[in-house]
Amino acid sequence: MVKAIQFHRVTPKFQYCGTWNYPLQFEGFIRSVKCDFKVVLPGEERDGLVITFDDGDMSVYRHAFPVLKKHGVRAIVFLIVEYIGKSDLWDITLLGKRSVHLGWDEIYEMRDWGIEFGSHTMSHRNLTTLSDDEIGYELSESKRILESKIGKVRCISYPFNRVNAKIVELARRNGYEYGFGGAGQSDLLIKKEAVYITDTPWSLRVKIREQPFAVYRYDRIKQQVINYFTIATMLTKKRTKNRVQDAEAH
Repeated sequence: MVKAIQFHRVTPKFQYCGTWNYPLQFEGFIRSVKCDFKVVLPGEERDGLVITFDDGDMSVYRHAFPVLKKHGVRAIVFLIVEYIGKSDLWDITLLGKRSVHLGWDEIYEMRDWGIEFGSHTMSHRNLTTLSDDEIGYELSESKRILESKIGKVRCISYPFNRVNAKIVELARRNGYEYGFGGAGQSDLLIKKEAVYITDTPWSLRVKIREQPFAVYRYDRIKQQVINYFTIATMLTKKRTKNRVQDAEAH
């Protein structure tokens, strides 16, 4: 069975959120994964581990991409289409600086090396709270724009790991072959394990192997708690975006 590990940011700068890793820490994870598991992209093998990055933060290009090239490891980066080449409106560093998302130049360079890109929707909304039309827009428009720029897009990563049967069906109708989120029931519900600043190579192996089971269950609860906090950051993003739009209108 194919399973995924999910990163967000790889940066030497301290972040307030938990969804980031130091570059040396990340390289340690890649070394460990290469030794113990078969790293694949969807469709290559029936079993294996897929390395993914949600959001498309610029730090992926600056700090993770060099490590992936060094070790010859491919990955999938999921892009929030409305934020390509723009500043992040919700998370900030210790010094109050906002990070930037990948631009097309970085995306092209990474794609040409062998990194695959997928959709993380248009605006990173919780799809389970949206109408059918809104879900359809988030899925179809992001795929259309990405494919007009970089070619075929096979994969979708569901924001906040929130997904249900309706979303899976709409993803299938919109031409996605692989979806990341859920419990691993199908190619459109590939299970992913989030990797945080608090993780070690040992805890990463626990996530992937799901053993020892008691430790793994505790970690899944921790992932769920952090997920709830990330939804709160997106509410902050929405309020910030509205303030920016109001300021520009005046």
